[in-house]
Amino acid sequence: MHIFRPRIKIALRTTSAIIALAFLTNFAQAGEKVVFGTAGFLSDNSIAVKVAIDKGFYQEAGIDPEIVNFKGGAPAIQALVGNGVQYAITAPEHVTRLRARGVDGVVAFALQNAQTYALLVPDASPVKTFADLKGQRVGITSSGSLTESLISLQAKANNLTVGTDLEVIGAGVGAAQKAALDTQRIAAGMFGNTDALQMVGHGYRIVYDWRVERTPALGLLAVDSWQKQHPELAKGVIQATLKAQKLVLADRQLAVSTLKELFPDLSDEVIQKATDQLPKVLVASGIFDQADHDKLQKDLATIEPGLKPIDYAVGNPGTYLK
Repeated sequence: MHIFRPRIKIALRTTSAIIALAFLTNFAQAGEKVVFGTAGFLSDNSIAVKVAIDKGFYQEAGIDPEIVNFKGGAPAIQALVGNGVQYAITAPEHVTRLRARGVDGVVAFALQNAQTYALLVPDASPVKTFADLKGQRVGITSSGSLTESLISLQAKANNLTVGTDLEVIGAGVGAAQKAALDTQRIAAGMFGNTDALQMVGHGYRIVYDWRVERTPALGLLAVDSWQKQHPELAKGVIQATLKAQKLVLADRQLAVSTLKELFPDLSDEVIQKATDQLPKVLVASGIFDQADHDKLQKDLATIEPGLKPIDYAVGNPGTYLK
């Protein structure tokens, strides 16, 4: 019996070494957690984040990505300020508002430079134009969100005042917004691109379409001081997202298959239409043009005259893209 003891010890030592190596390998692969907060869910406009996760680009940069879905952009921004998320996938306009509150928000990565929303009503609705919404309730995703800004801007263009001439109600995104519209809780609702593609012509029609307007619409927003405290993580996030964005624009089949994963219930026709739009709206460079930034600041000044515009380089530093 004694002659087997050395072999047992060797075997045990070898097994322990293998277990330890496996533990260290798994730990290394896990990376450091970085949380992304969405304004509802990952969508066609944030497809680069999905691809970066699926392809392991974040993991290669030592990042363990986590997605948390919020009911609109405003709650995601609140989580960003509270460090509950490190990146908010929301509208760039929030950077200007954060700066006004003394928070050093930045657009860390520009995802999309065309709006994703359209205002829909049922086919049977008497509402034909935006002006017809006077005295009506209009659905937005949440208070303080991009959808509220878009409604406010268009109301001013039609000499209407939100809160006096029409009422806005936070109705959530997607199915929740549709339910509010179908039950007549709202007269018109704000829907993202894929929802609009699916609904228009099938019992619903467009009253106003922001998707044809070029303007900074979606980005990875961050608190700049957090990025400066974690430069390697920030660089990893931005470079991985940029790699994924370029891949989406270069590989149509990848874009199609990823959209099918994101929206398994959409028809092939809608998926193809959504894919066709990607080269027109996604920002290949990862940074907004100054002209687009200036337009956004002008629109914000129209909605909120007391809101101080921010300089292009402050809101769009492009630090980790260089």
